[in-house]
Amino acid sequence: MVNLNQRILLDLDVLIPPCKEQARIIEKLEELLSDLDAGVAELKAAQRKLAQYRQSLLKAAVEGALTADWRAAPGKPQETGADLLQRILRERRARWEQKQLAKFAEQGTAPPKGWRAKYSEPVAPDLADLPPLPDGWTWASLDQLAEIQGGIQKQPSRAPVANRYPFLRVANVARGHLKLDEIHEIELFEGELERLALQKGDILVVEGNGSLTEIGRCALWDGSIENAVHQNHLIRARPVLVKGEFIEAWLNSLRGIQRMTALAATTSGLYTLSVGKISKIPVPLPPLSEQDVAMESLAATLAESRGQVAATERSLKQAAAQRKNLLKAAFAGQLVPQDLDEEPASELLARIRAERASNNGSTQRRRRKTS
Repeated sequence: MVNLNQRILLDLDVLIPPCKEQARIIEKLEELLSDLDAGVAELKAAQRKLAQYRQSLLKAAVEGALTADWRAAPGKPQETGADLLQRILRERRARWEQKQLAKFAEQGTAPPKGWRAKYSEPVAPDLADLPPLPDGWTWASLDQLAEIQGGIQKQPSRAPVANRYPFLRVANVARGHLKLDEIHEIELFEGELERLALQKGDILVVEGNGSLTEIGRCALWDGSIENAVHQNHLIRARPVLVKGEFIEAWLNSLRGIQRMTALAATTSGLYTLSVGKISKIPVPLPPLSEQDVAMESLAATLAESRGQVAATERSLKQAAAQRKNLLKAAFAGQLVPQDLDEEPASELLARIRAERASNNGSTQRRRRKTS
């Protein structure tokens, strides 16, 4: 562990300008840094406004305001959200049955009597304290709308050697977007890739975090990395006959965040969710055609907003670099002009040494008198 101590600090070389030049440097620094701080404050205020604007867009999309005119127009879809939910539930059961039959075929055995009764129905949503929905919408649980699964725990036996595959971590999942600049790898064993590989459209939800505001943040997997899997601190939700973009928008909206933070448990300062808790989260379900309209409109507006966010972040990085350059110039004697008529630093140091020697002598005399 690297640390500082008094000896290291005492041995540091420090450049000393003349006393009056120090005052001019400080005055100039305060002026320039004050202007810089004001600019940074404005940029951070813009960041907050952009975040609020994004939340207002998500709210409008997942609560029906964004598609109000579309619903009012003639030719509304015949299939409602409730109809869609029933179709999804039938599809979920059909997929489960297909998987069971495939297992029986692989084992070379006939399906046992009553095997269909072993199907576990997805948990229904808790409808208490939920706001009203637009006409044609209904509430569903995330468990009803998606196949939910945990990830892989990183351990020594999974050090990537022979069967190494891309491994997504919590750091790769931001709220509403992916950060794929650094991808780790992990070892998979026989049969795991087929079961664990991510598919385009999967939703990745952060299962644990030290910050309550970051718990449950999620992003849609874009399929840009083939055969990627994910760690156990991410939970995968694979939508069934519903747009993953809509579910992701709901989970990242203010109401979705509030639902997940209410479910998050904390141990030793770490907030955690689980597959079971995430399964219970209620999700508004509009007709599929309305989901398409809402997400198309939302994507176009968010793309413009993301450009503004990126520009603000670049400006903040430039401000941080400018601060370093100002300090570097100040301590390199390049920030203010020098005045050769001023007392040189060598004489200033000589006076400092003389004063310290005088003070030390006075201290020693006082000690002798008191001893």
